[in-house]
Amino acid sequence: MVPHAEESGNDLHSSSNGGNVMDDVIREEPVYARKKIDVVCVGAGVSGLAAAIQVQQSMSDCEFDIYEKNGDLGGTWLENRYPGCACDVPAHAYAYTFEPNPDYSRYYIGSVEIHNYLKAVAKKHGLEKYIKYYHKLVSAVWNEYRGTWELEFQVSTPDLPQQTKLLRRECAVLINACGLLNNWKWPSIPGLKDYGGQLTHSASWGQNYDYTGKRVAVIGSGSSAIQIVPELQPAVKHLHAFIRSPTWIAPSQGFVDPKSEGPLNFFYTEADKKRFREDPDYFLSYRKNMESDMNRTFDTFLKDSEKQKGAYVEFAKMMKNRLGGDEELAKLLTPKWGVGCRRLTPGQNFLETLVKENVTVIRDEIDRIEARGIVTADGTSHQVDAIICATGFDTTYKPRFKLVGRRHAPLSDLWADTNDIEAYLALAIPDFPNYFMFLGPNAPISNGTLIPVLEKQCEYMVQMIRKMQREHIKAVCVKRDVTRQLNARHQQFLRRMVFSDNCRSWYKGGRSDGKVIGIWPGSSLHYYETISEPRYEDYEFVYDSGNMWNFLGNGWTQLEKNDAENGGKNDLAFYLTKPNEVLRAPESYVCGQMDITDAQGGFKEGSDHRAD
Repeated sequence: MVPHAEESGNDLHSSSNGGNVMDDVIREEPVYARKKIDVVCVGAGVSGLAAAIQVQQSMSDCEFDIYEKNGDLGGTWLENRYPGCACDVPAHAYAYTFEPNPDYSRYYIGSVEIHNYLKAVAKKHGLEKYIKYYHKLVSAVWNEYRGTWELEFQVSTPDLPQQTKLLRRECAVLINACGLLNNWKWPSIPGLKDYGGQLTHSASWGQNYDYTGKRVAVIGSGSSAIQIVPELQPAVKHLHAFIRSPTWIAPSQGFVDPKSEGPLNFFYTEADKKRFREDPDYFLSYRKNMESDMNRTFDTFLKDSEKQKGAYVEFAKMMKNRLGGDEELAKLLTPKWGVGCRRLTPGQNFLETLVKENVTVIRDEIDRIEARGIVTADGTSHQVDAIICATGFDTTYKPRFKLVGRRHAPLSDLWADTNDIEAYLALAIPDFPNYFMFLGPNAPISNGTLIPVLEKQCEYMVQMIRKMQREHIKAVCVKRDVTRQLNARHQQFLRRMVFSDNCRSWYKGGRSDGKVIGIWPGSSLHYYETISEPRYEDYEFVYDSGNMWNFLGNGWTQLEKNDAENGGKNDLAFYLTKPNEVLRAPESYVCGQMDITDAQGGFKEGSDHRAD
């Protein structure tokens, strides 16, 4: 834990430009001696596990804990288990760059297989020791005097999940790895709670209900609904698809389909997996080609690009064909805005399913829900046995827990209007010191490859935390004016991209107009390079000591300290190197005499100038 002020002997209010710097006591330790630091990560999904690996491999003197609200790791891939739930990124592009999985079963995989992969990674790297399950963070309040986050958790048990106790602790650094698609919400429909049948949200799927032979309503036209509908249709008696708004359906299974002829989502054979395992060069080449194709998708989302123009024509044509030429349905479902304004959704068999005999597409607005079904604005009552709300998540980037920084107001209040949402490089927020987040506002979530971006964010956070350790920094906080200028640049560039078109999208926090808060204004590789080296000048620092140079310590280095402890056996001339080629230079002295052919007023040729 971070020490109390009275324990450390330092005035924690002091900074590099305040306090009596002459009163500071010299630290009796080598320069850059790391201070111990405690880091709390919230969430044990893809990002949280990546953070644990990064900390484990590259940090010392760090107490690191992950707090997870569920009873298992995996995040969204643990929670989302609705029929057809799958990743629209090819399997071998949805793995840590350093931990490929040769045993993935098929080209595109479902949530269960991704969860199993994450479990295997955690086991291999010994990550379970960091994770505390059934711990839900409810409050994080910044304490300026102590330079810590004061945290409150609700702790439960598997046997008694409704009975909780309160746990309080503090940490120096808080990392939010909860993910964006984590805080699901019920739709705001009058009478929803009055419904008497099976009511399910796609993000909280109940495994015990049998939909076979039932009349089922699916509300929504986003990614979840598009995956659920074709899975349920063959089993149900009748399916009512309530589709309020159009959406582009990609002609592919995912974002980068296989180039070979055959099924779009083929199974890897045992021979394929064997070659992946035994020929690492081939496996790496296979993965590189896939990732490179992912990173070539960015210009599709530029409004005036040839790819965008071509996609608009081809997608509209394909959608109409898959609807069996149904003009009315094609008009309802085909958007007027650019391809990708809403998250582009691959939807194998979705459109074909909508024209099946046991499927009815309802275009009218829902007026209310009653005990036996759904009533639309035209007064029609649609009686159903089950309602599935595939209505998505709260995508306003406000954390599920209370987060209070220097301005003594919860972030949820400061960001109540999506037009006020501003973050620094999708990583940090002004007035919230020592707080970092994965995939914050304006992250490259649909700009190309994603997993490498998460890993680069990990590296960035670790670099910042190591700087805090080495230079004995109490608080690091990004500057407001820097963040404002950055966000102004974001919105200026995003006008070039289809994400700013007039469509209702979670890229805009569920609005049809206003700021685009969900997309980076560039490619994934553009973001990757942008955060490769922290711009420390964009931050304000508060030091443990009144003198920012106190980390210089007692005049020695750690190397010299180790050398003394080892009896003078260390290499203190580490800077000397062996040249690849030995230098040949002309001699300056011959037999102790200076060889100068033209000396004016100085040494004379042939004279011995050595001291007597």
